[in-house]
Amino acid sequence: MVVDDEPPAVKVIQKYVGLAEGLQLAGCCYNAFEAMKFLKTESVDLLFLDIQMPKLLGTGFLKTLSHPPKVIFTTAYKEYATEAFDLDAVDYLLKPISLERFLKAVNKLTNHGAAPVEKISVQDQSGFLYFRVQRKMVKVFLDDILYIESVKDYIKIYRSGDKPLLVKGAITTMEAMLPVVSFVRIHRSFIVSLKHITAFTAQDVEIGEVEIPVGRLYGGALKKLSKEG
Repeated sequence: MVVDDEPPAVKVIQKYVGLAEGLQLAGCCYNAFEAMKFLKTESVDLLFLDIQMPKLLGTGFLKTLSHPPKVIFTTAYKEYATEAFDLDAVDYLLKPISLERFLKAVNKLTNHGAAPVEKISVQDQSGFLYFRVQRKMVKVFLDDILYIESVKDYIKIYRSGDKPLLVKGAITTMEAMLPVVSFVRIHRSFIVSLKHITAFTAQDVEIGEVEIPVGRLYGGALKKLSKEG
């Protein structure tokens, strides 16, 4: 089960779970109280648990459980590591979490009395993602995404035929959620949809009338664009 108050972070773990044989997603909860209610009726072997959540921290939530499942903490904060391992955590993952680091953590379950997860298999993409915008969960089809821009603590999702969405989150988290066959990061602040690119040079990418810069450290992305072309 995934417990995290940030929907983009939940989607990242959902994606990684879907890629790992031996794991089956039981459910997703967005705060500790939802998780408590879920565990009253469902059996869970492993928690991917955020720490900084409203009302009750993930570490505090774990302490309330009389028979807690195995837990892998997923957090952006280093300072809870000691407490987490005192709670017999399998691992402590710092966001943004890479697929390689996720799998390394899951394979540690071998030392905690559970079977390892060793194989990766690509699953079909769902074709859409949900994002929290104000108080709503908004459905966004991947085919409609033109490009994504990082704006301080938010990401701005530009879509064909609709107005952009402003969503709280990091571009690195968004990058991990998107299928690599369809999207490529070309700048520290931009991810673009390959299917919507109309032209590109070594310095910029064009999507319709919009020119998006190619970052100095992302020149390798152009090789992917060339192959697509």
